[in-house]
Parts: sequence; structure tokens; C-alpha cells
Amino acid sequence: MTSTAFTTPMSNPTRALRLARGAGALAAILVLGACAVPVTRTTRVYDAPAVVAAVPAVEYGTVRRIDVIDTTVQPTGGGVALGALIGGVVGNQFGHGSGRAAATALGVFGGAVIGNNAEQQQAAAASSRVYHVVVGFDDGRTRSFDYRALDGLRTGERVRLEGGVLLRG
Repeated sequence: MTSTAFTTPMSNPTRALRLARGAGALAAILVLGACAVPVTRTTRVYDAPAVVAAVPAVEYGTVRRIDVIDTTVQPTGGGVALGALIGGVVGNQFGHGSGRAAATALGVFGGAVIGNNAEQQQAAAASSRVYHVVVGFDDGRTRSFDYRALDGLRTGERVRLEGGVLLRG
């Protein structure tokens, strides 16, 4: 009767290293893919107003109102969950017995903190402020324009519309 020796991934150091590298690559892919934060509000924003064809040469008006619209993105908590999962898997690779349990717990905690931090930063980067400028023109019409920056424009200020672009005075 011949005996067959069974090998585990940890009994072969080269194979264990390949598995660890593969797990690390998979963890990185999951972290980058799952920490995507959904946008909760979509606003059409122009850096400069588009030129509108067939408009009078110059129209004059007064800024009636400027509304500030904050488009914020709220974290979903997915970064915490995914970070804890990946941290637990990585932590479980170290130690034996109660040391392994401690490393796993530390990995879960550390991964959750890192995942939460990454998601918070991504949410802050996706948030923005838009200024909704309402102009009453001298002919009685009212139009609104959305801008990322006001450049000192204020309510009550006289403006002119030339070729679809809103300008001061």
C-alpha cells in the first residue's frame, strides 16, 4: 500500500507566496471597485454658458437672485464593510492559534478604518457647489444660469447678455 502525501498551500512556500500575491491583487481590485460612491444629485453645470444662436446682439438685465446649490455625496458605508473584510482576510494569514485571532481582529479594525477614510475622501471629492443665477431682463423675460464660480457677481447688479454669455454691466 502506497501512501500519498497531501500538501497544503502553506507547506509549499512558493505556492503560498503566489496565493498571497493573488489575494492581495484581488483585495486591491475589490477595494477600488467597491468604494465607488453613487452621486445622489445630478446638476447640469457649465463652466461658461454655451453660445445660443439667433439671439439679439446685446440684452440688459438685473441679477434678481443667486441660489447656492450644494451637491453632496454621502458615504454609503461600503468602504467600512469592504475594508473590514479585506483586513480580516489579510490578518488571518499571520500567526497561529490565539495570535491568528488577534491578527484577524486587528486586520478587521484597521481595514474598516482605512476603508472608511477612503470612502470619506472620495465622497468629499465628488461634492461640489453650484451658483444658480436668476436674471430679469429689461424686456420682462427671466432666465437662469448655472456657474461653478461667481467671480464677484452680486444680487441687484446690472448685467448684459452678449452672444449667450452673461457679463457685468
